[in-house]
Amino acid sequence: MKRASKELKRIARDLLNDRYSIPIGAFLTAGLIPAVLEIPFLLSSGTEPSAMQMTIHLIARFLILLIAHVLETGVIYMHLNMTRKKAYTLSQIFYPLKNGTERYFGAAFLLCLFLVISCLPAAVGGIYFYLTKMSIKTGVIFAGAALASLILVAACLLNFNFVSFFLLDYPKMKVWDSFLECRRMMKGNKGRFLFLALSFLGWGFLIFFSFGIASLWVRPYLTQTMVNFYLDCTTELDRIPVRG
Repeated sequence: MKRASKELKRIARDLLNDRYSIPIGAFLTAGLIPAVLEIPFLLSSGTEPSAMQMTIHLIARFLILLIAHVLETGVIYMHLNMTRKKAYTLSQIFYPLKNGTERYFGAAFLLCLFLVISCLPAAVGGIYFYLTKMSIKTGVIFAGAALASLILVAACLLNFNFVSFFLLDYPKMKVWDSFLECRRMMKGNKGRFLFLALSFLGWGFLIFFSFGIASLWVRPYLTQTMVNFYLDCTTELDRIPVRG
């Protein structure tokens, strides 16, 4: 059954009702660990870092980004268990670090690589705009390059946003196969997913104006809704008892 965004969000609220404490703790833990890991590199860079320091800092940030992605996969694992009426604990966010770690890091690396490639048109357009005189022509070229990158990034996320879900559900699935399977699942569902993602824009403003405090409730709500979308696409949600 292809449920509407409103219904998927209602199911998410129902599942999270009176069970927000562990999802909030999982969100905080998965966010704080990468932040703590980055502190030494921020302190050591100084006000005028050398080329070597900047290189080390960029490599470290990329590795920390991969760790953050893997921890987020653990958060998804916890939400999947909660939805499936299984035992769920805060420690489950470390599940990808203990079981098939290389698969989750490999998927995170590939997804980041695709996103970097998607951003290349904007980067090239920005360099061209910086090195040449400002004019309508250079402005149009830069705007076109930026738009191209935006479209490529959106296409990448629409096709591969749920790769980690497949890796969690199929422990023997290879990384590249998870990308292919995710792309197959998203055929006919991209419009629904885009509409669902855009429906959270208003919550983004709430997070901004609350100085991030609202994210403690919004992020688990968003993650749970995305879990519901995945289970709806695979038809598993039809077999899970949810309040009508």
